[in-house]
Order: sequence, then structure tokens, then C-alpha cells
Amino acid sequence: MLNVSNVVGAALLLQAGRFADNSGHYKLYKFGIKLFIAGMLLSTLAPSIWLLVAARGVAAASQALMGPAAVALVIRYGGIGKESESIGRWGFYTALAGFISPLIVTQLISIFSWRSLFALQVPIGLLVLYCLSTSEPPEEKSEPIQIDKIGSLLTIVGLSCLILPIVKSDSWGLISTKSLSFFLISICLLSVLVKRSFKSPKSPLQTHLFRNINFSLSCVMSLFAGIAFYAHWLAVLLFMVEIWDFSIVEAGLLLTLMPASMSLFSVWFGKVADRRGFRLVVIPGLIAYSLLFFVMWAFISEDFQLVVVLPALIGSGIGMASVWPTLTSIGAIGTEERSIGSATSIIHTVQRIGGALGIAIVLGVTNGLSSSGAFFAHRSSILIMPIAGVLTLLFSQFLQDPHRD
Repeated sequence: MLNVSNVVGAALLLQAGRFADNSGHYKLYKFGIKLFIAGMLLSTLAPSIWLLVAARGVAAASQALMGPAAVALVIRYGGIGKESESIGRWGFYTALAGFISPLIVTQLISIFSWRSLFALQVPIGLLVLYCLSTSEPPEEKSEPIQIDKIGSLLTIVGLSCLILPIVKSDSWGLISTKSLSFFLISICLLSVLVKRSFKSPKSPLQTHLFRNINFSLSCVMSLFAGIAFYAHWLAVLLFMVEIWDFSIVEAGLLLTLMPASMSLFSVWFGKVADRRGFRLVVIPGLIAYSLLFFVMWAFISEDFQLVVVLPALIGSGIGMASVWPTLTSIGAIGTEERSIGSATSIIHTVQRIGGALGIAIVLGVTNGLSSSGAFFAHRSSILIMPIAGVLTLLFSQFLQDPHRD
């Protein structure tokens, strides 16, 4: 039930980017909202676990459709020269939701049941749909959607075969025969997709975007940043629960410091990136992120130490605020408007893959080193963040700040 979102989302994002660019960003976003409402309603009413999984798949598909369209709309209405600030504002509201949601959800589940988590999102979706219906839709050139059926099949099956063994690594084993078979199938299918993409303009994977050095770098950085940012949620949560004996609710509430600190910096970092360039934002943010998590790894003990964990949680918010929205804006700047959906969908797909890898690595480290003791295993998983952060930092050195006219 938890894994279906990553599998479906990653598999559909590339195709969703092409749909957004062809059919119109506003139209696809509105359709995505309707599909999201349907998915949440079905999740609320699901009478069995497998119907809940299917309903979550519908919701994941809706989010894949909305993602590239939303980014394109935010950039369009933010204006030329304010791309990073616009994405930063988008990141601010995302972080604010990440801070508020656990506070609401824990109360709803404790008072009612898990169904209330999904039921709450139905009126929220209806409110967004109402707001869209009261605003004047933008003029968009809607081209006939030309679907590369073979390319779409290669994308969906290839990415599914890549993501599935990663998210199931805890039970399958990352180097088991089953996982390696899926990886081999994925490599073969995605290789064919890349080869076809050079010849087919209808392909879900727009290879011409990689001619932009910043776009290529943002994809590589998204992989390592995805590993770091998804890993820190799980690694810190498991350490608090398994070593410090926090309850899930207590650990979750303390972790809200990460999106809270992200919300404080994301808009300001976006403005600085637009005026002074990406490097001035990304490099210091990654240094702070990597250094603070390294300090946490070096000094953490089996007894709860707020003075050690608090700077790392705040530093993670700074890292996410400086890197996460900026990577999206890097992919958008220098890309034609009719290809923004495709560009951002590629970056977000790589982030999903990195996120799945980050979670798998945390589970692999904690399980693989469990024989050395729970504290040693969970402490070792914290080292993943500074390592992934430093790797992201290395590639950020080659970023080229855009030249504004």
C-alpha cells in the first residue's frame, strides 16, 4: 500500500510531462485534481487492502499528472527572471503542508481511524477544483496528443521494474536473483527507450533536453539529493524509535522541524538564486546539510540529545530549501515553455528513483549491520546523509549560472 505511490508515480511521470506539454498545463492539472478526488474517495471507502492499493494507485497517477503541470503553471505566472523564486514559493507551501499535516493527521487517526486521513483530502481537492472553476482559464495551445505507444510501454514497464525491487529490497534483498532479474529487464527496456528517443519526437523521454549542461547536472544531483533527503526521514525516525524509544507520533512531530525550517528559507533562497545564481544558494546549503548530519553521526549516543539532533533537523530543512526547489528551477530555466512539463518530469522521476534508493540503503544498512548492535547499525545509517550530500555538492561545482538579458 505504501510502495504503490512510488512505483506508479515514477512510472507515469515522464508520460505525464509529455501530456502536459501537448494538452495544456492548466487542463491537465484540472483533470489531475478530479482524478485525485476520485482516488481519495475510493481510498476512504475501500473495503479491503487490495482495493485500497488500487485506490492509492489512482491517487498516485493523479499526482504524477499534476506535478509537471503545476510546476509549469507556477513558472508561467511567476514571470521571466523569477523562476527560482516562484518554485521557492511552491516549495514554501509544500513545506508548510509537510509541517501542518502530521499535527492534523495524528489527531484524526487517534480520534477516528486511518480512513479519516483520506477523507480529509476529498474536501481539500473539491476546494481546489472550485478555485480553478472560478478563475479564468489561461489561453493554451492544445495540440493533439500523439502517444508513442511503444515508448510509453517501455517507460512504464522499464521504470516499474527499476523501482519495484528497490522499494521491496527489505523483503526481496537488493542483490537477490529476483531483484537482479527485474534490474536486468529494466536496463534492457530503458536502453531501447533511450535509443528510440533519439529518433522519435513523440517519445516520453525528450533526449534533446540533456544538451543543456545545467539540466544534465540537475538530473545527476537529483539522484543523490533524492537519496539524502528521503533517507534522512527514515534514518532519523528509526533511530528515535528504536534507540531513543520515541513513539511514532512523538518522532513524527519532532521531524516536522525539517519542513518547518525549509518553509522559512525556500522563498528567500529562490530570490537569491534568481539574482545571484544557483551556486550561491546550492553550495552553502549542501555544505550546511552535510556538515550538520556528519556532526550528528559523530556525537550521537544512545541517550536522547536534543543539542545534537536539533541542528541536523534544522540543517536538513536548509538543505532541502536550497536544493530541492532549485533543482526544479534549474531544469526549467533555458527550456522552451512547450517542454517545461517534460523537463521537470524527468527531474522528478530521477528524484523518485533516488528517494527509493535512499530508503533501500537505510534499510540495507540497518539490517546488514544489526549483528553489530542496534545502536551501531542505526548510527551508521545516519552517515548516508553526509555522504550523499557531499556527492551532490561535488556535481554542483559544475553548475553554470544563467545569463539574464
